Amino acid sequence: MSVEKSRDNSFPKNRVSQWEAVMRKFSESNKEECKAISLEIPRVKRSVKQFPTGSQYEGTWDMLGMSGYGIYTFSNGVIYAGEFDDGVFHGEGELQYPSGAILRGKWQRGQLVQRTLIFADGLEYKETDWDYCRTPDRRFTIEYKVGLQPAGQSFLTAEQPTRPVPHGYYDTGDGFYDPKTKVVYRADDITAIIRSPSVREQRWIIENCRTCPDAPLGPRVDLYEEWSEPQCDLKEAGPSTSITEPLSKELIADSETFNGWRKSSMRWNQKALLEYNFKNFGN
Repeated sequence: MSVEKSRDNSFPKNRVSQWEAVMRKFSESNKEECKAISLEIPRVKRSVKQFPTGSQYEGTWDMLGMSGYGIYTFSNGVIYAGEFDDGVFHGEGELQYPSGAILRGKWQRGQLVQRTLIFADGLEYKETDWDYCRTPDRRFTIEYKVGLQPAGQSFLTAEQPTRPVPHGYYDTGDGFYDPKTKVVYRADDITAIIRSPSVREQRWIIENCRTCPDAPLGPRVDLYEEWSEPQCDLKEAGPSTSITEPLSKELIADSETFNGWRKSSMRWNQKALLEYNFKNFGN
């Protein structure tokens, strides 16, 4: 028998190495302990974190930063309450503004993808087909609750009581705009700057917001509603010596003109119609 054939018989093909045998033995002895575990990074709650920018955060953290639920307060007073991930807004949350308005939304890695704006008085803003305070219904939210006020006591603003506007400024709702400096100041401190509006917003403020002194606007044809007078046939009346004489009950009862005038809620010139009727009665 040759030497090569003798070697083949001494080393069988199904023989495993010593290292593989050790690993197999270890795996079999520890197979109950080798179980799948969660890969989520544990989160812990810490004390309030103050940042050099003047902002602060209170909530849960992981080794990568702010994560989980927390409350982040900006230096300008705006508060974000919601979910974080890896130090950015991620998930559901809301921005609470000092004016009382709330922006509820959903974020993805710091980007706002869904949003709903709710004003301080509870009015919800719609980005499309929003008909609030537009013709034909130009009421404020408070007027839906308490109704329209008589002439001279009408609400000038949605927030009550209506605050006075400093001379030369414009009321933007969140503060007062100065056309000279082109910035918006706080309503309770016109030396504190809130923001600097864009050029487009500056034009809109000057064209639409209240100012002082407030010059009379006069008739606003663009706000008029189209009303049509009722169509009715006047019946012929008998001779009358004076328009001051009382009209007969039969004439009043049969007159479609008077019945239409009494029942009509249209805003048309009632005085002219009465004068026209009296002239016909006198003929």
